Amino acid sequence: MKPPDDNSVNPDVSIIIVNWNLKDYLRSCLKSVAQFGGNAVETIVVDNASTDGSADMVEKDFPEVQVIRNHENVGFSRANNQAIDVARGRYYFLLNNDTLLYDGSLPLLMEFMDNHANAGICGPRVINEDRSFQVRSKGKFPSIKTALGHFFLTETWQRNRNRPPGFYEFSDEMAIRQVDWVSGCALLARREAVDTIGLLDAEVFMYCEDVDWCYRMAKAGWQVYYVPSSLVLHYAGKSMKKQKGKVVGAHRAGLIAFYSKYHSRFNSAIFEIVLWAGYSVQVAGWICDSFRGRGDGMEKLGRVMPGIGRFRKKR
Repeated sequence: MKPPDDNSVNPDVSIIIVNWNLKDYLRSCLKSVAQFGGNAVETIVVDNASTDGSADMVEKDFPEVQVIRNHENVGFSRANNQAIDVARGRYYFLLNNDTLLYDGSLPLLMEFMDNHANAGICGPRVINEDRSFQVRSKGKFPSIKTALGHFFLTETWQRNRNRPPGFYEFSDEMAIRQVDWVSGCALLARREAVDTIGLLDAEVFMYCEDVDWCYRMAKAGWQVYYVPSSLVLHYAGKSMKKQKGKVVGAHRAGLIAFYSKYHSRFNSAIFEIVLWAGYSVQVAGWICDSFRGRGDGMEKLGRVMPGIGRFRKKR
């Protein structure tokens, strides 16, 4: 890791990017970050034992970026915590390696935080590659009610509700407002707030660590805001697609870890039953889609059960 200059003025914001085997996306991300360079910004990349030369690329092409090299994939939370431990900014900006920052996106978030001393976290409007709104970028805290809504109410029904009873908010409302949580793919956190509530939950490898952080912020009296005037493009799940069947397992584990942390054993058991039933219905839907020739159903099944993809090729 390149050591910081002890004589330099502390930056306003520390941009923290965790990477695992996405060298080309990481390069594009860092190019979009470079527009916010200067003494007011420091960028830290934590590489989780990539084998594609990502860390070498950063050190060669972006010498101003600090690189932390891990000898194993320690997960999203622990990698971010490593960077937060050495970061000097008064804000921490967690940013996925498969994102692009638009002009003014980071300054808009920082300006909002500067003007709202009660805000512990804020997040931008996140869009997909086709510029559509990314639904999974904000939502409600996991509960039995939101789990039932997520798995057993149709997406069309939820889209027709301004505040649907599921995990995610489908509304693309262009107004600054408080939300339960914003996605860790692009999340600005206040140093003072983090000092109050602590780091990300290191026991969670991936998924719901951002939800947990926002929940602890709310419990400590800090507020979480959605700031749609700031815009970030997220290619979504490029690293996780390489994990194949681990995706669903990691998501389920993250949800259970969050819920059981704050609720009784009885309620946690009910929550797990709802998740089990919900994922079973989801997989059954993918199987039906695959038999009807829908490519997305087979693709999703292939990620959960890699053998399905091999069986399809043989046919």
